[in-house]
Amino acid sequence: MKNIESDIINYLQNKDDEVTIRELTEQFHMNRNTIAKYLQALIRRGDIEVTQFGMMKIYRMSSRIPAKGMFHLVMDPACIIDTERNIVSYNTYFTELFSLKASNRKLYSPCTLPEEFYQNDLVDAIIQGIHGEISEKAREMKISGRLYALHVKILPLILEDNTFGCGVIFRDESRVQKLSSFLEESEGRYRAIVDDQMDLVCRRAPDLTLTYVNKAYCEAARRTSDDLLEKKLFPFVLTNLSNETESIYRQITINNPIIEFNTKDISSNGQSRWLQWNLRGFFSPHGEILEYHAIGRDITPLKRCEEQIRIYQQSIEYLVQERTRELQESNKRLLEELMIWEKKEGRLLEREMWFKSIFNNITEPCLLFEQSEHGEPSRIIEANKSACHILQYSHDELLSMVSTDITTEEHWHEYLECYAKQFAEDQVIRYPGVGKRKDGKNLHLEISAQRFRVGKKPLVLMICRCPEEPV
Repeated sequence: MKNIESDIINYLQNKDDEVTIRELTEQFHMNRNTIAKYLQALIRRGDIEVTQFGMMKIYRMSSRIPAKGMFHLVMDPACIIDTERNIVSYNTYFTELFSLKASNRKLYSPCTLPEEFYQNDLVDAIIQGIHGEISEKAREMKISGRLYALHVKILPLILEDNTFGCGVIFRDESRVQKLSSFLEESEGRYRAIVDDQMDLVCRRAPDLTLTYVNKAYCEAARRTSDDLLEKKLFPFVLTNLSNETESIYRQITINNPIIEFNTKDISSNGQSRWLQWNLRGFFSPHGEILEYHAIGRDITPLKRCEEQIRIYQQSIEYLVQERTRELQESNKRLLEELMIWEKKEGRLLEREMWFKSIFNNITEPCLLFEQSEHGEPSRIIEANKSACHILQYSHDELLSMVSTDITTEEHWHEYLECYAKQFAEDQVIRYPGVGKRKDGKNLHLEISAQRFRVGKKPLVLMICRCPEEPV
């Protein structure tokens, strides 16, 4: 039986038109009564629908939504109503909107229609929904003493007992309505503010016809708004430059929405007038231009100042040339002195390289420390290759360490008690020491240490010898 039902459903899905029982009997080679039983079972399940015209029945795939799937589709207040106009189930959002008692807040708790439903022909729309008509309408409803602006959608459903019903979904648009009203008020205030602006403001449609001009724009153009609106005019551009201005508008894209440019024309007093325009394009989510918004500012005084500045610059150029000649002579003398200093610096760098080469090529491990306030070595400021090799640290690692990082704590206390004080006498001291390698092993060392100064900075040089293998 299941196979026959599946075959009937597949056949109806592939058919563009409705079918009769006669067509199905011919298709499946069955008698009329057997096909009718299968069709009745599919109707009860809600898989197909039947429409009767006189004595003839027409079958098609059901366009109704199963009731069980409804609550998985909406996050708005929703309920399901049966043919007796009883609410057979509803979600928690519905209980909150219509303030149902807490004891009734179950997903399937049948109840009669709330009295709020008997407003604005909502019940009539529900009856039509039960009979298969989809409706969607904005309604004002008073619920618990509060007026709501609701978007109500009614959908025909097949209930679990294979009877017809409908689902009602309420979307609260009260806040949207308030925002829409606020937007209209804001637009009115915006226009009032823009009309009082000294700057020239206009809007243009995608075809560049003017859709809005403020008072300052009209006065500067010496025309009324009726003369300008719905026309493709550029009143502040010389006639021979109109095409160039239009091409500037066409350069506006979603990736380049703002352009600044200047225009020149002749004012009513016969003098040249310059305007600076800030042009912005507004686009749809699909990247299509919706509107151009341009703000113009008279920069004629600025242009005249630029001309005066140009004249002043010419008069100053002579003085600049004289001063340049004097500076060139001074620079020549300074360059000669710099060359002398560069030679001295080169010799110093060369000596430094020699000393580093000698230091790095000493076969014994050598370490150079800064001296702390108490006379003992502290931060490592230089280490030769032999020291890096025997301690197993890289050169950069050693320069980031202090003396206590490469010796044992026991030896460090012994050093402070027995040897550190001798540095106060600027003597070369020799003593046995213990070094700590990167792998944690200890090295018994024979250390020669001497303090000296570089400028005012006291430094300690330690040269070590490792007579035996690490322990």
